[in-house]
Amino acid sequence: MPRRLALAVGFTGSPEQNRELIERIKVAEEVGVEAVFTAETWGRDQFSLLTQIALATSKIKLGTGIAPVYGRSPAVLAMTAATLDELSGGRFILGLGTSGARVIEHWHGEKFEKPLRRLREYTEIINMIVRGEKVFYDGEIFKLQRGFRLLFQPVRPHIPIAIASISPKSMEQVGEIADAWMPIFWPKSKIQEGKEIVRRGSRRAGRPDDAVECWANITVVINPDVEKAKVQAAGPVSWYVTNMGDFYWQMLARNGFAEEVAAMRKAAETSKPAPFQTTPEIMAAMGDRMLDEVAVYGDLETVAAGLEERRRLGVDLPIISMPPGDLRTVERVLGTLVA
Repeated sequence: MPRRLALAVGFTGSPEQNRELIERIKVAEEVGVEAVFTAETWGRDQFSLLTQIALATSKIKLGTGIAPVYGRSPAVLAMTAATLDELSGGRFILGLGTSGARVIEHWHGEKFEKPLRRLREYTEIINMIVRGEKVFYDGEIFKLQRGFRLLFQPVRPHIPIAIASISPKSMEQVGEIADAWMPIFWPKSKIQEGKEIVRRGSRRAGRPDDAVECWANITVVINPDVEKAKVQAAGPVSWYVTNMGDFYWQMLARNGFAEEVAAMRKAAETSKPAPFQTTPEIMAAMGDRMLDEVAVYGDLETVAAGLEERRRLGVDLPIISMPPGDLRTVERVLGTLVA
């Protein structure tokens, strides 16, 4: 039985690179990777790639990681999810999140208001639609009173919903309404504390303690040159702490790294990193302790051990980026990580 592992991929390259990505995903399926999740920002949409994956594979699960609950109505997301579940033979997972004000207001043109309430109402309405119910819903945001029903029978009465969340109030709500919690940059020593926050919500909703799995996005860099691997691993962390709004640095501050993130953000005022990269000043402010808590880096054996450590600490499904290299290298790397 392979160890559980999922991949996060984007749809950012050329059409030829996209075809190569599909071949890599087919290799991942062959070696036993459980799922592949697509991201979406302001480039190509994620559902087109998911359709290609669904038609090119037969076993690997596929999902959004994540689809924001702005820009598309809950009905559009439900119709799309049910259609992809049908195309894939019941393999689709709907990952939801709020994104942030910068993207929602200045790309989608919507007010970033009541994000937690919006997540709840989207989840409830989507579940109603997938169950084949007539949709009568009287929420704070959505009021649906004409009793529309999906015009085809979904493959399953419930499509798993995972929610990206890193703030306590939102995490408790995940425990109430979702099937999986998808944190990012969550420190490894705080995994059980995070899961307990989620469990509080599950108990409040009358659900069992194990109702929600932890599917954690983990920064992974495989490079036998440890110093180079460290710099590569620090890039995404540095960028999110200093350039991607308040959620990420506030989460890390709450989890014991207040001094580090304050120093990183101070350093970024005069030493600005390129997107998803770092600078020597920001790396020095971050320090090894924080980086080792939120990332796994080094040679393949070190990374495999680091992922296994996180599984032991409570991550049910680690999610990593697609490894680089040719198809044979991808097969060797992923084969090692699931063995």
